[in-house]
This record gives sequence, structure tokens and C-alpha cells, in this order.
Amino acid sequence: MDIELFYTPHTRAGRVRWLLEELGLPYTLQPVDLFRGERNPAHPLGMVPAMRVDGEPMFESGAMCMWLADQAPAKGLAPARDDAQRRQYEQWMFFGPATLEPPAFELLLHTRILPEELRVPEIAPFAEQSYRRVLDMLVTHFQQHDYLLGNTFSTADIMVGHTLTWLPELIAPYPPLLAYTERLGMRDACKRARKHNTDDCGGAS
Repeated sequence: MDIELFYTPHTRAGRVRWLLEELGLPYTLQPVDLFRGERNPAHPLGMVPAMRVDGEPMFESGAMCMWLADQAPAKGLAPARDDAQRRQYEQWMFFGPATLEPPAFELLLHTRILPEELRVPEIAPFAEQSYRRVLDMLVTHFQQHDYLLGNTFSTADIMVGHTLTWLPELIAPYPPLLAYTERLGMRDACKRARKHNTDDCGGAS
């Protein structure tokens, strides 16, 4: 299987790169200078991440991660489809981009990413309140479990853990979340993924 990952540092491409390292799948990194206006030729909107598998393009980091994990069942990063944990796994896989990400990204947009003249200051407090509500939910989970699937690391932890690194100052008051992100950051694959870019296990685009 020939995999090309179209990649910009500090974006969601980092979670796909991290998973590829966890799976031990060979891949070619195709840099895209997104922040200087370069378009990704493998994405219909020119965005990252995207990948080509045997020449066929695929985009959406969640879909890419779910598909990749299922291609290497021996690695144990995704429960089999007939496994009782599969329901929880898919729940958390969608929770990351659907519930955790939106308020975090809104907060980043209106405090850091957009030019100051385009920011809406009133959005930031509401986004932060919404984000903290989700963090409170996760704290309850990680007070009892090391990972999203109990004591078993899975691709869902990449989806959720990657997002939690976007705003490290907001998780600082939550010891269970700090311990969780530190646990993830100590993984060899995470270290390899961020070898040349310090936040390849985190970042937003």
C-alpha cells in the first residue's frame, strides 16, 4: 500500500501522521505550505490533511484515521466490528471532531487565528464556556480510566488527545486531563511524529 500524506505542521494532519507512526505503515510526507497560500492538490478544497492511497485521494482526518486503523487489525488500535467495544470506539471517534473540536476551534479563531479586525470578541467567552463544559465531562471519565476505552489505547485517543493539546492553558486546571495528555505524549509514535515539529501530536487548522 502506497500512502502519501499531504501535511502542514500545526494542523489536523498531525493526528494522521501520529497514527501512521503508531501503525508502523510506511508513508511519504508531502509538505503543503498552507499558511502561505499553497493549496493541497489531493483535497477538493485545497485543505489539509489529505492522503493518497495507491494514487486515490482521501480527506477528512477522522475518516482517514478510522480507515487506517482498520487496515492494521493486528496493531489493536481499533476494536473489530463485532467487538462489544466497537460502539464506544466509534462514539469517541466522532466525539472528537463533532463535540470537542467546535468550541475549541471557535475560541482559537477569535483569539489567535483570524486577523484582529475579523475577530468577534463576544464569541470567545461563549466558546470557552462550551469547551469547559466538555472538559468537565472528560475529567469525570479520566478520573476512572487511563484511556477512552478503559485501559486500552486506541485511535480514538489520537482523535481526542490531539485536540486537547490545542489549548493547553485551558486544561492546566484539570489534573486528569493533564495526566492523560502527558501519557499520550510519552508514546514513542507520538514522539516520532513530532520529531521535527514540536506539536505534531497537537495543532489545529
